[in-house]
Amino acid sequence: MKKFTFLVATALILAGATSSIYATISGPFTTSTPIPSTLTDWSSSLTFPEFDSSLGTLQSVTLEFSATFTTTLTIQNTGITASSGTAQTEVQVTVEDAGDNLDVPFDVISNPAFGYSLGAGDSVTSGLISKSGNDGGNTYTLPAILAEFNGPGTISLPASTFTQTLLANTGGNTDSSQVTDASATGTVLYDYIVVPEPSTWALVALGLGALSLFRRNRR
Repeated sequence: MKKFTFLVATALILAGATSSIYATISGPFTTSTPIPSTLTDWSSSLTFPEFDSSLGTLQSVTLEFSATFTTTLTIQNTGITASSGTAQTEVQVTVEDAGDNLDVPFDVISNPAFGYSLGAGDSVTSGLISKSGNDGGNTYTLPAILAEFNGPGTISLPASTFTQTLLANTGGNTDSSQVTDASATGTVLYDYIVVPEPSTWALVALGLGALSLFRRNRR
C-alpha cells in the first residue's frame, strides 16, 4: 500500500510540473498606427507591440492586413469616333519587414469594372467607388522574423501603395485617370510555449529522482 501511495504521489508531482509546459497565444494586437484614408501613392508604417519574451518561447508570428480604397475614374474620348469599354482602379498594398522576409505584396484590390460608352470628344466620371480587401493572414516561423518580433518595445513595418488604372477600350482615342485614397490596418498574433519556472523544473527532477530510487529499491 505504501508503494502504491508513493507512486501516486510521484505521478502527481510530475503531472503538476509538466502541466505548466503548454502552448498558448498572445494577442491579436491591432496596430497602434492604422493608416487613415490618404491620397495614393503613399508610404507609411504600421507599428505593433513586440512579443514579451518573459512569457515564454515564441513559436510563430501571424500577421493579418486589410485595406480599403475609394476612387473616382475619369475617362475621356479625344478621338473623332465613338469609344466604349471598361475601366478599373487597381491598388497594390505592400507591407514589409526590415529584413525583407514577409510575403509581398499582401493584397491587390481592384474595384468592379466601370463601363462607359462615349461619343467623339465626350468624357465621363464614375463617381466615388469603394473597395475593401484582406489578405486572410499569414503565419511565419522563420527564425529571422521571430527575432525581429521579440523584444520589450515595438516593431514598425513599412507600408506603401502603388495605384494604376486598367483600361479595356474599343474605338476612339481614350484616356483615363483616377483619384484614389487608401487606408490600411493590421493585427499581429503570437503563438508561444510557456517556459516553466525554475521551481517547476525542480519538481520534475524530484519526481524523476524518486521514481529512480523506487526502481532501485525494488531490485
